[in-house]
Formats: sequence, C-alpha cells, structure tokens
Amino acid sequence: MESGSRPALKPLAQLLEDGGDFGDVRQFWQAVQENIRERLGYRRYSLWFQQAELMSFQDRELVVGVPNIIIQQYLGQRYRNAVADAATELLGEPVSVKFDIAPRLFRKMSARREAERLESNAEPVGAVDFARPTLEAPVPPQWGFENLFCTRSNQLPFAAARELAGQENPRFRFLYVCGDYGLGKTALLRAIYALAHGRQSGLDTVLVSAEDWCNEYYHAIQHKTTRQFRKRYRSRRMLLLDDVQFVQGKSAGQQELLHTIKHVLANGGRVALAAKPHREELRDLEPAFQALLQRALPVLLMPPEDDERLPVVKDLAGKCGLVATEEVYRYVAGRRGTSFGVAESAVCCLAMYASVHGCGQLGLTAAMEAFATIAPARLRRVGLDQIREAVLEVFDVPPERLTGKCRSRTVLLARQVAMYLARRLTGASLTEIGRFFGRSSHSTVKHAVDKVEGVCREDTQLAGLVRRIESRLRAA
Repeated sequence: MESGSRPALKPLAQLLEDGGDFGDVRQFWQAVQENIRERLGYRRYSLWFQQAELMSFQDRELVVGVPNIIIQQYLGQRYRNAVADAATELLGEPVSVKFDIAPRLFRKMSARREAERLESNAEPVGAVDFARPTLEAPVPPQWGFENLFCTRSNQLPFAAARELAGQENPRFRFLYVCGDYGLGKTALLRAIYALAHGRQSGLDTVLVSAEDWCNEYYHAIQHKTTRQFRKRYRSRRMLLLDDVQFVQGKSAGQQELLHTIKHVLANGGRVALAAKPHREELRDLEPAFQALLQRALPVLLMPPEDDERLPVVKDLAGKCGLVATEEVYRYVAGRRGTSFGVAESAVCCLAMYASVHGCGQLGLTAAMEAFATIAPARLRRVGLDQIREAVLEVFDVPPERLTGKCRSRTVLLARQVAMYLARRLTGASLTEIGRFFGRSSHSTVKHAVDKVEGVCREDTQLAGLVRRIESRLRAA
C-alpha cells in the first residue's frame, strides 16, 4: 500500500463499539503496519514485523502476535513505543501495545524449522552460533590482579574480589560489583577469573557477559537444548557475569538466571556479578530477582582521587611504552584521569602518535597536536528549546506562530529550519521533534528535513544562514 493511500478509518469510539466488526479492526491493523514501516524503514520492518499478526484490540489495548519468546521480548523492549505511537497517531486516542506469542505463528515457525532439519538430515543450527560464547581457557597473562591499579577508594572491591577467588572458605560467596563505565568492572571480573584458575585446587569457573548468556539461553529455548544449557552453567563452581543490567526487562532471562545463581550458591559455588548501576537502581526486575541481589555483598568502584591520577597515568605510560615530559603526564591526569578507561585510551593515543612521528620524549605541544588530530573535542549537546530560541531570533517570528497552524512563507521556513536543525543536532526522534514544534505526524518532520536539505543545495544564501545558526548553537 503506497504512502498517502491509507484506508479511511471509523472514529475510535465507533471502532471499539463495533467489537464484532473485525474487518474494520483488520483495516486498522493494516494502516498501523504501514505507519510502522514508514517509521522504521523497510529493512527493520521486514525483519521484525512481517511475521507479526493482530490478535486482538479491546479496551484501547492492541495485542500483536509474534512467533516466539525471543521476538516477543525484543519487540517489547525496542519497538513497543513505536507501535503505540503509530496506532495513537491513526486513531487520535492513546493506545497501549502488548506483544504475545501467537500459537498459529509458533506452530508455523516450528514446522518450518523441523522441515528444514529433516531435509538437511542434521541438527538444527541457528543463524548465530551461541554454543560457546564464554571464555574458559587459556587465561591471558594480562588479566591478573598484579596488572591492575588499586586506588585507595577501591581497596574494598579489590580485597573482596581476591577473597572470593583466592580463599578456600571466603566469608561470602556472592559479590555484586558496580561503578561507572571505564572504572574497571570487567577488568576486576577477569582478575577473579585468572586467580580462580591459578589456584592449586582450581575452581571450575565461567566468565560471560549477560548479553551472551541471554542469547545462548534463548537459542537453547529455540532448539530445545535447555537441559544442556542448564548443565553447562549450574554445574560450575564459580559463575562470573558481566553487564547484568542487560537482563532488565527480560522476564524469561531473569527467571532462568535467578534459578542458575541459586543453584550455584546452594551447591557451595561462588557468584560475582558486575553492572553499571547499583543493585537498588536496576529497573524492570522481577521481585524474586531483586530479592536475590539483596543477598550479594555490594562493592562500588570509584574513580581515582586527584593525587592518584598522576601515578595511574605514569603506570599506563610504562605499559604502553610512552616516554613523555612531566607536563604531558599532568595534563592527561588533569583532563582525562577521572576514568581508567579514558586515561588508558589517551595514553595509547599519545604512544601511537609518538611512534609514528619518531618522538623521543613527547612534549606538551606534540601531545596537544596528537589529541587534536586523533581525538577531536566532543561536540556540544544542543537542546530543542535552544534551537527554537535561535530560530525565533534569526527569523523574527512570534513563538506561538512557530508551533501553531500559521503557514505564512516566513513562519513555514522558520519551522522547517528548526526541525532540520533539531534532527541534525539532537538525538530526538522524528515524533519527538514533531510534538515539540506542534506537529502530530513524524512525516511532517521528515518532509521538513528533506525540504531544507534540497533548498540549501540550490540556495547558497539559505545554506549560509543555516550554517551560521548551527555554528552559534554549537559554540554557545
């Protein structure tokens, strides 16, 4: 169905009253599908929604049927709002969306896979191999505790990690490590893994990210190998799971992980989880899983304090082979030393620059040139309200006209330029930009962006004006 030829729909109230008139509801669903395709593009629509079907539409809740739990959870997490916005835009009333497994689609997909398996006379194989996404051996030599920099504020996390991995009878067997990005959560889990493997008795340890763990679990559900999956993880003496925040909103994954952790602990094993948020800040968790996390010993990784940054930078420089002046080390420590990850990236950048340019001892001038060449300054984040004010000032139009129904030439151009800049300078979606500027459809914003881009290619005066507004916004 081509854009602009959507079927005429009954008013929402009448559509709801005509509960038995399923033809109208199906007509509505076809229009929603077209709207989704416009929002997401043909590729994403074909990948995720072509197999979806309408199950019911009652009490302003749209229930969309999908073939399996993997698609159900993915769509619920990523595209629920897009479908709700599409339905709401068409009907002019708020519509909630729920994804459910449609028995007919499930049977159809299962039958197709079984037919493919029989035809190939082989075991079912997924498009992605999740059979062994974890690291087990050998242990990279750089993973040891001796290669980590333990600051004063991180003595407790390091001591807890060493005890969990290295003692025969630790005072606790469940550890939760949290902290901001770049502070060493993954490195600490790797150190636990290395120490546990290096023990004389040796702990049967597995280290895996939560994303890989969930993918492997869903793969096992698809191919009916959950028994092997559970044996693989529940038989371990130590389970190390990174980026646990990934399981938020994934009910089935949380339930399986809950029972896996309980099983490992009940059999005398040990568990360490790592995540950016503190356990109290995790959202969309099942109550039982949240209660389980309360049993863990929480430790928080902190950035190095001011007087610790310089030794950290010098230590990293020694490992990277960077020779620089004291002024360079202090500059990196002051500007980029709040995170171990950022500091390491900066030192590696300078080491690479010094190697390429044959610098013996890197000075501050050369270091500044290296950062300017390899790591340009981050662009300033611009808000929708700032774009609106800048455009109002340049075009000299009243605020109420910019967001109202006025379609005079000046106001229309100002509105289109504002939408164009909002699309370029912010991470807002087309729908969010449209709502901010008083438009109900995302297609209006897309038209405005395309229009300004086209006119600027022909009209150098407008192109220069748009560039000046953009430069002012970035520099403000």
